Amino acid sequence: MTDLKCSVTNCYYNKEKLCCLDSIKVDGTTAEISDETACASFKDRPENNFSNSCGCSSAPNHSIKIDCMAEKCVHNTTCCCTASSIDVDGANACTCRDTRCSTFRME
Repeated sequence: MTDLKCSVTNCYYNKEKLCCLDSIKVDGTTAEISDETACASFKDRPENNFSNSCGCSSAPNHSIKIDCMAEKCVHNTTCCCTASSIDVDGANACTCRDTRCSTFRME
């Protein structure tokens, strides 16, 4: 499991910069820089719900399983992130393409 810090505060699953999902998926099969990655698990929070409460019923997780499709990332081992921690960012994201794994590093 990887420690996840998420600054995408308008994501439905974000609570206190943590995620209330059990796992997330990072896209970026051909990524060579972090801007070419994305959190495929992102879901936009409705405009009328910008409180700091998570949109789902689960408690937020400090450690989370990360399915990683960024094949060229040094932290990707058989589509699983092996970094001890990652940062996902994308302030005011509207779609998953507005997010990124800022921990991505090319092999």
